[in-house]
Amino acid sequence: MKNERIIEEIKSRIDIVELISDYVPLRKSGQNYKGLCPFHSEKTPSFIVSPLKQIFHCFGCGEGGDIVSFIIKYNNITFSEAIEYLAKRAGLKLTNYKWSNQDFNRIQLFRINEDAILYFIKNLKSNNDAQNYIKKRGLNEDSIKAFNIGLATDSQDGLYKYLKEKGFQDVTIKASGLVVQEGDHFKDFFRRRLIFPIYNSRNEPIAFGGRVMDNSLPKYINIPETPIFKKSQTLFGINIAKDYISKTGFAIIVEGYIDTITCHQYGFKNTIAPLGTALTQQHLNKLKLFTEKIILTFDSDKAGILAAKRSLKIAANSNFRARILLLPEGEDPDSFLRRRGSLSFEKKLSETLSIIDFIKLTSSHDKVEWVREALEIVSLYDDVIIANEILCELTDKSRFNESILREELEKIKKKNFKYNNLQKDTSKRENSRTHPPKEEYLLLSALLSFPENLNYTISKLKLEDLYDPTIKRILEKIKTIQERFSIDYLSELCDDKERILISKMLVNPGFDNENVNEVIDDCIRAIKIRRLEEQLSYAKGIGDVKLLNSLLKEKRENIKGNKL
Repeated sequence: MKNERIIEEIKSRIDIVELISDYVPLRKSGQNYKGLCPFHSEKTPSFIVSPLKQIFHCFGCGEGGDIVSFIIKYNNITFSEAIEYLAKRAGLKLTNYKWSNQDFNRIQLFRINEDAILYFIKNLKSNNDAQNYIKKRGLNEDSIKAFNIGLATDSQDGLYKYLKEKGFQDVTIKASGLVVQEGDHFKDFFRRRLIFPIYNSRNEPIAFGGRVMDNSLPKYINIPETPIFKKSQTLFGINIAKDYISKTGFAIIVEGYIDTITCHQYGFKNTIAPLGTALTQQHLNKLKLFTEKIILTFDSDKAGILAAKRSLKIAANSNFRARILLLPEGEDPDSFLRRRGSLSFEKKLSETLSIIDFIKLTSSHDKVEWVREALEIVSLYDDVIIANEILCELTDKSRFNESILREELEKIKKKNFKYNNLQKDTSKRENSRTHPPKEEYLLLSALLSFPENLNYTISKLKLEDLYDPTIKRILEKIKTIQERFSIDYLSELCDDKERILISKMLVNPGFDNENVNEVIDDCIRAIKIRRLEEQLSYAKGIGDVKLLNSLLKEKRENIKGNKL
């Protein structure tokens, strides 16, 4: 039986209100139940449970999903652990079911990683040299346990043999990235390194990083990418830090494993790090589930300043409000905290630089040049409120007239904006939009509540015309499972951000159920008209009168409702 059938059977036996009531006091509120959200601190209830749709959604922090999502989040466990727990509660034996190949392979990779963690931890406990090294680095027992730090010995195939004894097949062990094949033999990927397990935000172990304990290079390595691990999307420490990020309202971004762990050890538990790479748009897309405020922590040397400036552009493209913490040259968070303590680091956090102060401090002393550099950053923001806030600060600190700065900002925006062809490149607007357009939200919401309209809608809609990247990804997934669509099956294919949006739409559709057909047609029409307006702008720009008249005719027909 496929995975969606397992969840369907579990759900038929467990009522979501009854389940969540074991963890959260709920009271009746209309057709739904309401309570204080268990995932963030609040005084006014914004946590809604729908018995009709068997989902939950918090309108305060955005968390949402079904009984599986709730158990994973609340108990901080893996997907497979949640399924096993719920199946037991429902009186089902998973041995009676057959997982789909894709789901089975993913679960096997999680289980391999879970067993590998135990193997590495056992190695560390029996190795005095490694324990002494960790002590010299200032990491205490609580940190070692919290981050499940382990050790890869100098054995060539110790982990491989261990995983074979656990019953895993060669093909799965190889897919995990923990071993490499040389001819007919398998060798462990890590040797003589401290091991740092890497988790996703659902606390599932997805990968490993290794650090040498001497001066050999490379200092850090990660396993290769796997079906459950994408380096450019993964933030070290997010599984522990996410709740603290939501609570404090911001994330501290550092550069390494040890930096992250030391920050947590000294009380700064909202700290995370990319995996040895520069900050990416995908990193911030993941982080946006928990906050849109970040403090970027860098060394004050030339390399650190250049890295900070690159990160600021990424932050601006994602509409993040960013500040910069510059540590003394040669220092990183680990060395700074161990030498000076948490109070000094707290003071540094209170003295972080705004984007304008940072550009002014680290750029050319020529006022015109650093102001232009700052305007380049401002031009990347699509959120006009944040952009205006930064521009007002720039006006104050540069002493330039605001109207002059706004005029120059518009020039920069126009210079960076070019039409290449009729299909306008949507990547920038996709990455920078904070809220989905109303017509796209309503359209997806209507399809989730009334999936009998799927075939009609998919036939009329061009997915490339959509602005919002999350809605677009969800609709692409819906299209691939069109004939066997179910909310459960769709949720299994979606990431955290997509699942949260789905649960929000199911709890709050945003339209009158009696007029669903009219809503769908109006939304499709609005998306088509929006595309036509972009094409009209292009036609005007190049002076193509024939194309302009053709597009105007098509737009009139759509407005009148004669064409879909």
